[in-house]
Amino acid sequence: MEISIPGFLDFLGLGSISGIDILFASMALIGTGLFVLYFILLIIGGFADGVLEGAFNIDLDMDAGFAFELLTLQGILSFVMMFGIFGLAVNQANDNTLMAIGAGTVAGLISMYIMGKVYHLFRGLESEGNVDHTNAIGARGEVYMNIPSNGSGQVQVTYQNALRTMAARSKDDAMEIPSGTLIRVVDHLGAMLIVEPLDFTSEE
Repeated sequence: MEISIPGFLDFLGLGSISGIDILFASMALIGTGLFVLYFILLIIGGFADGVLEGAFNIDLDMDAGFAFELLTLQGILSFVMMFGIFGLAVNQANDNTLMAIGAGTVAGLISMYIMGKVYHLFRGLESEGNVDHTNAIGARGEVYMNIPSNGSGQVQVTYQNALRTMAARSKDDAMEIPSGTLIRVVDHLGAMLIVEPLDFTSEE
């Protein structure tokens, strides 16, 4: 049995719409359907991430920039869904195509941004659970954000095959370590790295 888009829209009570409203409605329905399907697959075993990695031949990594995270599958689907929903609603209310396209675009971009932030958060939690910070001991890196005396800053250190930006304190609490200083990790307290400046005079 062949199902046409106009026939399907009529089944949903949207048969009276025409023109660009058909595009908005189609995007809303397709985006919502695929968005829900994606999360069902994700819930039943992370299948969706595997599909995405296999389809694009990429490894989704915490070191990827946030711009890339906006372009994940869920980000794109959320844009399509919200563009359609808001575009249709605004055009039905005001009969203004440009306003509808603008509203749909803004709503889609906001939705994509939110999904990117959520994706980043969950990837961070997942990555954190797989990191053994003991492996950082002995690693060298650089102070990314100034480490004040009796306080904490951030360092960038490579361990477990990834460059990581981590919270850090100085081994000597009274010592301030400015940004750009090369350091060595000497210990850790949970996810907090304990570091000291590299002393090149003692290097062999």
